Amino acid sequence: MAQSFGTRKKARCAMRRDQTLHERLIPLLVEGIGARSYLEFGTHKNETIGKVKCPKRYGVDMIIEPLGHPGVTMFAMTTEYFIKEFAAQHAPYDVVFIDASHDYESVERDFKGIWPLVSDEGLVLLHDVNPGTLEDTAPGLCGDAWKFALELRTLHQEYECVVLPYHPGLMIVRKRRKWGNW
Repeated sequence: MAQSFGTRKKARCAMRRDQTLHERLIPLLVEGIGARSYLEFGTHKNETIGKVKCPKRYGVDMIIEPLGHPGVTMFAMTTEYFIKEFAAQHAPYDVVFIDASHDYESVERDFKGIWPLVSDEGLVLLHDVNPGTLEDTAPGLCGDAWKFALELRTLHQEYECVVLPYHPGLMIVRKRRKWGNW
């Protein structure tokens, strides 16, 4: 039996839980855009930065795990201190992955602090911005990082961004300066 136009129910995709999707996706994004520099805030066991391949990689975390890969410089400090004292020396950054503290204030501070140092057409990636359940918003999990992502997407039209629909989520923010290569 045929349904008339507009009466069909749309099937909703169930949100997938995938704690390691970013570890597979970010190296592909870095390679795909031809990034020459990568900065990661929150390098937990080097699970992402260790898979990224580009000429310059920088990691910032309070606890540094030995990496042993050429082209990686690690900073054992807060992201706030790195931004204040060291970030400009190594800029611009083609891709920045923010995954340190998961509270609104820290994510906002990291984003706003590093944004001026992102290269034109560069990407900033925010992790833990799409919690699957209320329980996932607890400190130590996604926290309230999602609130900053929501604010960025809805209140700031100057940012070109998308949140990938999986838990814990990844927001991709592009620093677009112009359309086309002309």
